[in-house]
This record gives sequence, C-alpha cells and structure tokens, in this order.
Amino acid sequence: MPLRLKLLVGCLCLTLVTLGLGVFAQHSQRGAGDLATRIYDEALLSLSYLRSAQNSLLQIEMDDLQLRSGEVRSDGEAFLSAQTALSTSLPDIMADLDVASERAMSPGGRRKIGEIRNGLQLLQQDFNTLDNTRLRARFSAIDDEFNTAVEILAGDGYRFRREVGELIEASMHSTQGAMAAAVVLAVMISLMLARMIVPPLNRAVQVAESIARGKLDNEIVPHGHDETAQLMRALATMQRSIGEHIGRIRELMAEQADSYDSHIAIQNSRFEAALNNMTQGLCLFDVNERLVIFNRRFAEMFGGLQIGVSARQVLLDPEIQHLLAPGPDGSFTHELPDGRMIATSRQAIEGGGWLDTFEDVTDQYRAQAKLSHMALHDALTGLPNRVQFRDRLETATRTPAGIANTSVLCLDLDGFKAVNDTLGHPTGDALLRAAAARLLSCVRQGDLVARVGGDEFSIIQSASDPHLGAAALAQRIVDAFVEPFPIDGRPICVGVSVGIFVTAEMAEAGRAIDPDTIIKNADVALYRAKSEGRGTFRFFEPDMDAGLEARRQLELDLRLAVENEEFALFYQPFVDVERQVVTGFEALLRWHHPQRGLVSPAEFIPVAEDCGLMAPLGVWVLETACRQAAEWPSDLAISVNLSPVQFRDPGLADIVEAALERAGLAPERLRIEVTESLLLQDSATVLATLKRFRDHGIGISMDDFGTGYSSLGYLSRFPFDKIKIDQSFVRHIDDRENMAIIRAVIGLSRAMDLSVIAEGVETAAQRDILLREGCREMQGYFFSPPKPADELARMLLTCGRGTVEDDEAVSAELVCLTPSPAADAAPRARALPG
Repeated sequence: MPLRLKLLVGCLCLTLVTLGLGVFAQHSQRGAGDLATRIYDEALLSLSYLRSAQNSLLQIEMDDLQLRSGEVRSDGEAFLSAQTALSTSLPDIMADLDVASERAMSPGGRRKIGEIRNGLQLLQQDFNTLDNTRLRARFSAIDDEFNTAVEILAGDGYRFRREVGELIEASMHSTQGAMAAAVVLAVMISLMLARMIVPPLNRAVQVAESIARGKLDNEIVPHGHDETAQLMRALATMQRSIGEHIGRIRELMAEQADSYDSHIAIQNSRFEAALNNMTQGLCLFDVNERLVIFNRRFAEMFGGLQIGVSARQVLLDPEIQHLLAPGPDGSFTHELPDGRMIATSRQAIEGGGWLDTFEDVTDQYRAQAKLSHMALHDALTGLPNRVQFRDRLETATRTPAGIANTSVLCLDLDGFKAVNDTLGHPTGDALLRAAAARLLSCVRQGDLVARVGGDEFSIIQSASDPHLGAAALAQRIVDAFVEPFPIDGRPICVGVSVGIFVTAEMAEAGRAIDPDTIIKNADVALYRAKSEGRGTFRFFEPDMDAGLEARRQLELDLRLAVENEEFALFYQPFVDVERQVVTGFEALLRWHHPQRGLVSPAEFIPVAEDCGLMAPLGVWVLETACRQAAEWPSDLAISVNLSPVQFRDPGLADIVEAALERAGLAPERLRIEVTESLLLQDSATVLATLKRFRDHGIGISMDDFGTGYSSLGYLSRFPFDKIKIDQSFVRHIDDRENMAIIRAVIGLSRAMDLSVIAEGVETAAQRDILLREGCREMQGYFFSPPKPADELARMLLTCGRGTVEDDEAVSAELVCLTPSPAADAAPRARALPG
C-alpha cells in the first residue's frame, strides 16, 4: 500500500473515532437538555402559577377584612364590596389554577389543585351566608390547601431534579468511557501506522548515512512499490553512480599523478625566483617558531641562516633580535647597530606562525630627515626658518617666566639690495651666509637666530633683564657689522638695523600674548630704526603703533557701518562718445562716516577684505546695483566690481545669478569687472567661475589693464569681453610712453575682437585723443561725477535717454563743469579696487 494511502486511511479512522465520540456526547447532552426543559416547563411553571393564584386569594381575604372592619361603611356596603372583589378576581385565580394543574408533574398535584378549585367555587356560592368568623375559617382552609399543593409540586420538582442529576452523572460516565475507547483506538491506529511507515524510513536513513560516510557497498533490497521502496531504489542508483564517479576520479588521479611532480617543481622554481628577486627580505616562521622560508635578500641583509632553526636561535644574533622577536602584527622600524634603518612588516598566518618582510629604508629615512630639517631650516644659511622661529616664539611665551624674559629682535641688512643687484646673486648668497655666521657669533647659547626673509633675520633672546640684554645684543650686532665681509677676495660693507620688542610689555599692558603681534611690533621698531638713519637699533614704542591702532579703529567703524547701513551706491556713466549716448553705469561704493564724512574706498576696501567683511558687503553692492538697474531703460548696462576675495567663495556664481533673478534684471545687462590681481589666484577656479558668468550671458571686463604683470597671457585664457584702460595712463596721456601703451591696448583689443573703454577722462583734450585713437567708450569726471541713484533719472531725461550733446553745449547734469585732475580722488575711486 502506498505511504500516502496509509496515512490517508489512518487519518480517516482517527476522524471517524472523533466523529463517533462527538455524536455520543451530543446525544447525552440532548437528553440532559430535555430534562432541564421539563423542570422549567412543568415543575417551575406550575409552581409559579399556583403561587400567583394563592397570592390573589390572600389579597381578596385582606381586602375583605379591611372592608368588614371599617367604621364608615355599613355592613351592607362592606358585604357588597367583598362580593364584588371575589367575583372579579375569581376567574383569574381559576385560570392560574388551570395552568398549574396542566403543568403539574404528578397526579397528586393535579388532584390537590382540583380540590382547591372546588373549595373556591363553594366559597363563592356560600359567600352571602357566611359571617366573618366562618368566612375567615373558610379562607384559612383554602390557604392550607394551597400550601399543601405547593409542597406537593415542590416535592415533584425536587424528585425530578434528582432524576436529572442521576441522568447527567450517568451521561458523564458514558462520555468518559467513550473518550477512553477513542484514545485507545487512536493509539492503536498510530502504532499501526508507525509500524507500517517508520521501519522502512529508518532503513533508508541508515543507507543514506552510510553512503554519506563513504561506504558504497550497502545491501539495498527494495520491497513493494510504495514511496519508501522508490526511495530505496533511488539510493541504490545513487550509490552505484557515486561509486562509478569515484572510480573515474581515481583513474584520473592516477593518470595525473606522474605530472604533478614536474608541475610542483616548476611552481617551486617560480616561487623561489619570485622570492629571490624581491627587493625586500622575507622570512616565514611556522607554528613552532621554526624558520621555514627565507629569500636571498634576507640572507644578504642579515647573513646566512639555516632552514629549520628556531626563533630563539635566530634571536641570539644581536643584530636582528629586535626585528625577529615574536610579537603582534603591524609595521615598525628599527635601527641596526651598523646604522641601517630597517622597516619591518609582520603578518600572522592562519593556523600559527608569522611572515616578516624587511626593507632597508636607510636612504629614505635620511632623505626624510633632510626634508624635515629643510622644513624648519633655511636652505641657504642653515639657520632656522620662519616656521621654526614662530614655533620657538610660541613656546618661549607660553609661561609667565618666558614672557617676562623674552625679547625679539628683527634685523635687516642695510645696503644688501645694492650688493645683490650690482655683484650678482652668488655674491649676495655668500654675503647672507657670512652675515648668518657673524650673527651666530654675537648671540649666546640658547638664543635662536633665524632667517625669515631675503635679507631679514630674527632673534629670540632670553635674559633676566630683557631690555638690558636685548640692547647689549643689538649693540654687539651693530658693532660686528661695521667690519667688512670678505667675499670672493673683496671686502663688502653692509650695515644692519635692529628693531626690538620685549614681550613683557604686552603682559604689562594687559594684552594677550600673540606671536604675530610680537613679530609685527618688532618689525615696526625695525622700520623706525631704518627711517632714522640705519646702522642702529630701536625698541618698540606704543606711538609707533598709531597707524596700526588707526587701522583697528577703522575696522571697528567698518563693522558698525555694515550694521548701521552707512553705505550707498553712486553711479558714473559709460559714454559712447561717437554715438553720443550713455551706454551704462558703473556702481561705485561710498561710505559716509558719521564723524569723518566720506571715506575713500581705497582706504576701507583693503580693510574690509582683510577682516572678512568683503563678502557680505560685496553681496549688498551686487544686489543693490541689480535692483536699481532693473528700474532703468533696458538699453543701459550696469557694471559691478568684484573683489578677488569674493572669488574665494565657490558659490559666487550662484550668488550673482540669484541677485539677477531677485532683481528681475536680464543677465546681458550686467557686467562684472575684475582686476589682474584676481588672475594670480587659483586660475582654474577663477576661470571656471568666469566661464559660468559668460555662459549665463554676463559680460566680463578687465579693470586697470596694463598695471599688472601678465595681462597679455590672461587675455587669451580668460573669457573677457572688454578691456578698461587704467586712469593712470589717461591722466598722463601726453606722456609718450603712456600714449604708446594706450595705442597698444586699443590695437590689441581690435585684434582680439574685444571692446575697450578708457576711465578717468577729465578733459576734452583727453577725450579727443582717445576718440582719435579709436576708443569710443569713455568714463570720467569730464562727462559726469558719480551720482546717487535718485539723480540718474533727471540726468537721463536731460540727455534724452542717453544722448550726449556736443561738448560745447553739454548739459550740466552730465558734464562736470570744473573737471580737474586735482579733484578729490576719493569719489573717483572704484567701489572694489583690485
């Protein structure tokens, strides 16, 4: 029989047993339910109706007693009322007795109820003839009959309930017996199924496990056609197939065994060649810490060793004991007794042992040491450089004692530039080396002499009396440099100027100790010494720092100006002289200081760039200019200068595009002006930003062209649209060299298809010369000074939306009536000069 059929038959048998048990239990429950229904329908219901009839009769009796004992009514009235009550209630009482008799469970109960009916009927008939005493006796007798009937019905109910209990108990015993029989049958069915199914499966499992262990000669004899027989046949086939495959594999292994030795020999030779041609030494220790492999480079580095020696024997060699000692993985470097630096890399091997590789890094180590020395020393003189000088100064001023005893001397060789220019750089270098040696001869041990610039040196001195010690040292140095330096067989005379700053003065003034301020103050004192005749020394004095304090105050005022909105934009027109039209305006930043009045951009722009205010200030200029230009006629352009500092922001292009979008200004109307100093920054970043401007339609102009260093090269690399001739050339246009430069710029612009504009035009003569040379577009006080935005509309209306009249009758709104080169330079300075 198939396994599935066996399981199906077993499950059906178990189902039938369960179903039979359920039917039996249901039958038992139905009998108990019938008995419970009879208890309610017969015992309880008949007793309830009997009690209802008794209560009605008692109520009639009570009412009659009250009527007969009343003093108000007469006997006739009381009798009529009692008779009426009995006649009215008796039918209901009789109906309740009929129901109680019908539901009575025993003949005795029905008989007793019949007697009560008869008694009530007699009472109704004799009611008119009975006095109070006999009437109460009759009521009492009927009530006793009611009580007797109640006892009979209650006894019948109790007897019936006892029968129900006996029936339920018998049903429970029967159900338990049926359940026990069902359990026995289920166990028998399960045992029978297990006997029929489990042994063949166990045999199949044993065979499969035996095959898995590699035993392939198991006796497999399938019986029957069920699933276990099919499984056994499949196992027999699998055993036979595995045996055949293993036999084939053994044959192949036998065929290949002869070739393995040659392959292994080839691989070993390759492995040995790879090991012996490594630039690093290599050795391998096994789990027992025995040397099992090393290459030729290892033998060259550490001498001959034998395969199989233990790590302890290897470690007897003091030269390599630190390198081969067992330890954790990682990389480390050791110096051998002979001075070689060996870099070791160790890697643990799974299962035990470790692999070491060794590299002779002596040359790299020396080169690194040399680089480290060069990073902190001047290559020409061997003295500490600016980096080491600053680190030493920070260390010296870290403690109160160091601050109290430290002084800084800044030195500059007087006349060195002339020597370097006239005698050449080799002589200048030799002079610097000799000067360094002479300085070292003047200082005490512990003082630091550093070369911090071309011919600039600095000294850190520590003395118990820093003023006295620094003065004595400075005098020794000045005296020492009086003696000429013998360079290449000729005496060379140079002097030295010394500026001194004592760090204790900063502490006494309550100011924070800042190395940069210390160096700056010493430099200020040095410049004072040079300005007073050179060949001398000066201590720093607070009044020397007046200029620094003024700059600091300007920075504070500048920050307040940004907060208080003290800035305004003025606009100076671009004029196409040939067409006599205004083509646009340049936005110029003005600062109206509350106390100082108008502050020149040339004064406050560098400060804004240094203190980090240029970025927000530049954004304000850009957004304000774009917003105001959006209100002009659409043929007028607006030119805005951008500081090199702003180009350090990688999001500058996004800022410009956002300003255009917020203002609603077409990108073609915006022109960005940059100076050559910008192009000396990271040219790739600057070029990418400028190209993005061009791609967006924004024009780009090079401001102050010709005043830098590499204008021609930048013109070919950067996407400029216009070149602006600097006002320094225009102001002195009569000078032959300046005129030549102007002609060259105009010609170059023509050749490169670039526009050109001249700034700083202040006279008609300058205008005429520039126009004659081919420069059509100009800007300057001759046409108009910079004006606030609210005056531009009147100026444009006066000149007919951009038309410039003949210079003989030019409008006073557009042409400065008193153009003069001596005019105040402040309002002419651009908002963002390079």
